Amino acid sequence: MRLFRTELTRFWSRRFMWAVTGLVFTISTVAGVVVFAKHSATVPDNDAYAIEQARRQTDECVRHFTESLPDSEREMIASDFGFDASSMTENEWEEFLRSEMCFQDPAWYRPDDPRFFATTLLVDTYQAYEIDDWSADRRDYSTANTFRSGVQTYRQAEDGLVGVVPVVATFYLVIAVLIGASFVGAEYKSGTLENLLLWEPRRVRVLWTKFAAGFVSSAVLTATLLTWLTALLYFVATQRGSTGAVDGRFWIDVGSTIARGAVIGGLFFVAAMSVSVVARNTTAAVGVILGWFAVSNIVIELTARWLRPWELFNNSTAFIREADAVRYTKIQGYWSTIYSHGYLRAGMVTAVWVAVMATVATAVFVRRDID
Repeated sequence: MRLFRTELTRFWSRRFMWAVTGLVFTISTVAGVVVFAKHSATVPDNDAYAIEQARRQTDECVRHFTESLPDSEREMIASDFGFDASSMTENEWEEFLRSEMCFQDPAWYRPDDPRFFATTLLVDTYQAYEIDDWSADRRDYSTANTFRSGVQTYRQAEDGLVGVVPVVATFYLVIAVLIGASFVGAEYKSGTLENLLLWEPRRVRVLWTKFAAGFVSSAVLTATLLTWLTALLYFVATQRGSTGAVDGRFWIDVGSTIARGAVIGGLFFVAAMSVSVVARNTTAAVGVILGWFAVSNIVIELTARWLRPWELFNNSTAFIREADAVRYTKIQGYWSTIYSHGYLRAGMVTAVWVAVMATVATAVFVRRDID
């Protein structure tokens, strides 16, 4: 327990960790200010604006088709709509244009609502932002949706929850990787690891205590950063937007997404630290993890489609978003992505990947000289 407390203290005492955290806090705050300045609390008269825009477009269209248009083209245009232009007067032609050819629905010109809706923090893929009630409009991901192709029935993969929180939680994994890779990489570089092993020679205990302390600390750090961002955007919604659709279920979804993001943040700390133990280098660990993150989809698409349901990043992001992991299959001769497994199993797959990496790191750490 004493060693665990020591590692916790070392994690929260590192200048690199605080520098990265301070940078992220600053970026989040600036983003909140930008969102606040960009949005307005005043709702414009959308109906009047849309009607005026539709009228202008209609008038311009009518003017275009009533000036210097050959009779042959008039007859062709009218026949497409089931009318006979040869028997039309000029007034009838203009009325035809306004009601058929040049018709403009004011609904097409309704401007976007300038307010910031709190539900954009976390919103169902299939719903508009301006939902009336989160619980009523939220899609039920426990229900299997299927489609048929010929004689086969396939289960569709749900995209899960999208919005600011789950997207940013995915990018925050980069922070966990940077801190995790440097956590032990810095010790190799400075030579402090040898001194630690003189005090506590049981290497497995030392390494797994570092894993445990780093997992807990990285999870807490990730949750804190996501909570800060959520608080900023919710404040913007209260001042420059709407929180009308927010209910208890909404906050459960936000909280659970933050919690899942925190767990994955902790796991990615362990993964990056494991690679750093094997490589004995911070840069190598960062390059391996982030490099695979950048090219994994391309590699899988070109060479190993069978790996997609089990790939580390696909499963980790599916777990954060409460989405389904997907697999490739051929439907009517074309490769398509369909359901493979749910988000809980995706979380377990991610944990297995990290456990394997930690086990390999442990075997190397126990057998190799520290120099």
